[in-house]
Amino acid sequence: MKNSTEHNHDPELAGPLNLKIACLHLRHKLMYCDDRHATPGLVDDSSDTRTFYCVQTQDALGPDDHSVCPQDCTTNRPCYEHPPHADLTNK
Repeated sequence: MKNSTEHNHDPELAGPLNLKIACLHLRHKLMYCDDRHATPGLVDDSSDTRTFYCVQTQDALGPDDHSVCPQDCTTNRPCYEHPPHADLTNK
């Protein structure tokens, strides 16, 4: 029998992911404890409470002093880095 902490990481018990291409530097803490979220450059932005941060600054603000989240971290920002694997996900 599984304990309660094991249930938090069981893909069968978790909701579906909606992974989207994002800046390679965008992170959230679930990326380090749920393997389904572990690919840098792909994020599930379906949560209203998830807190994102930038790997370059280790903060909620990017190098350009603007907030970081999937909707804000776009190719329009000078610090944006397109993930190399993203082109493979669209084929």
